[in-house]
Amino acid sequence: MGQVNQPSTLIDQVGQLRKELAELRKRVGIGNATISGGVFTVQRDGAVRMVDAAGNEVLYFGPDGTGRQVIRIARDGGRPVLHTYPTLSGQQHWALSDRSGGFVVSDDTGSGDGLATPWIPVAFEKVRFADMPSVTNASFETVWEANFQRSHPCVELYTVDGCDDGTTGEGRVVITDPVTGRAVVAGSWGSGGGPVRARRGPYALPGRCYAGPVRVAVDYRRTGGGGKVYAVVMDATQRQTP
Repeated sequence: MGQVNQPSTLIDQVGQLRKELAELRKRVGIGNATISGGVFTVQRDGAVRMVDAAGNEVLYFGPDGTGRQVIRIARDGGRPVLHTYPTLSGQQHWALSDRSGGFVVSDDTGSGDGLATPWIPVAFEKVRFADMPSVTNASFETVWEANFQRSHPCVELYTVDGCDDGTTGEGRVVITDPVTGRAVVAGSWGSGGGPVRARRGPYALPGRCYAGPVRVAVDYRRTGGGGKVYAVVMDATQRQTP
């Protein structure tokens, strides 16, 4: 009586071993894997998912319950950090969340342009000569001052200034390093007539980010004539390197 279900040749044996090895790999899963010079691709609505030791999802790239592709990144424990979310209009937006799950930064899906949160204040200032601060001193006086934590490499300002008839003046921006206390004149300009609106900067900010409050002062003085020098800083923005 012949043997049942036994490989009859060496080729059959190798084929059987390869099949059993493939099944074993499926059951065991991937331990360590390295991709060099290639692309790791997930197809047919597959997903990439990572969980922490307690089973909480901390990373997910793949379809949601409706089949739309989403990204979810969470802290250890599962609280969200960055997610893409569907809206009632059918659009998707991304959001950075705090530990309570509230949105800190998110994009605007209504227009598809810019941020939805946070809402950022817009400054308004007086531009009539009669309402502006004025200087008659021949030495520089600080008329405007800001103290803030540096978060960007540069700051940019817009000023409106001018002088009474027959009078001239000068303005300057002085930036003080929060660590060394060293004050540097970042820029200066002449003033006469007016009012004139002008962009000042961008000027490099000293030190490291969040090393302490940087002081930015806008000083004016009268350089000629007997009238007043008027000055307003309309707004200022921290920004990237131009």
